[in-house]
Amino acid sequence: MAVALAQDGSFGFAIQTEKGSFVTPDTWLPVTGTQESIQLQNNYITLDMADTVGYENKYLSIGRWAEGRITVPLVPGVMANLLSWIQDRDSYNQGKWASVLVDCVNEVKKLRDVKVRSASFEFVKAKPVTCTLEVAALHIEAGTGANPVMPRTAPYIYQEADVEIATGGGSLAEDVNCEMIQIHVDNMVEDCADGMRLAASAEPLQLYNTAGCRVRGGISRDFVDNALYADFADGEEAALSIELARGANSMSLSLPRLLYVTDSLGLPGSHSRRLRERVQFVALGSTDGATAPITLA
Repeated sequence: MAVALAQDGSFGFAIQTEKGSFVTPDTWLPVTGTQESIQLQNNYITLDMADTVGYENKYLSIGRWAEGRITVPLVPGVMANLLSWIQDRDSYNQGKWASVLVDCVNEVKKLRDVKVRSASFEFVKAKPVTCTLEVAALHIEAGTGANPVMPRTAPYIYQEADVEIATGGGSLAEDVNCEMIQIHVDNMVEDCADGMRLAASAEPLQLYNTAGCRVRGGISRDFVDNALYADFADGEEAALSIELARGANSMSLSLPRLLYVTDSLGLPGSHSRRLRERVQFVALGSTDGATAPITLA
């Protein structure tokens, strides 16, 4: 059996050293399955201003910006900039700005001053590992000549992942029974409308990270033992580590403190299907508040 992974577009970005200056993308990733929805948002208030006219007949602009999501595979050798854009903060706890080009074949979207609202990693057996980015941009315009430089390496697949879970209050140990893992990183970025200021520009002036990241997720696991359920039932903290490696290239996601908040263990409803459990978790920072709930490397 062969599974085809078709490229429908190209996504390029570069981290900016300062707000307001577009930087030519230096990292490119394929967009597959048309998983892209980044759009210009023209925002208006429409008004009905006449007693004798039963229609909306006036409007005012309340600002313009761009928002949307894009799903890309994780590719060996080109992950460092993506992980930095998602994770890194400055001394004021503010995330990084980036410049973005999305080559949609007949249209190139050019975005400046872009922040990652959230990043959702998905690990599913027999499939490429993906990351869905929700982004917001202060500025968007039509671009030309994207000239993407695509990686030649195939994306990581879940079978290349080394998954470790700590159970029963113990240390991390290999677990080969996880069939799907989802991790959602919310960067706590304010709404674009909140960044509007009393200024001549129709675009927001700021896009603040209002807090440290919040991390949630879930694990779907073959029910070969009750280790995860026991931790859920006892309120025992757990930990999770995922490392992807191919040759000299690797990337990792480390979540040192997990609290299972639900466990949907139940009979499958048919004797012809095997038992799986689905646990949902909250990832916690260190007790002194100094360390984030997830480390991407």
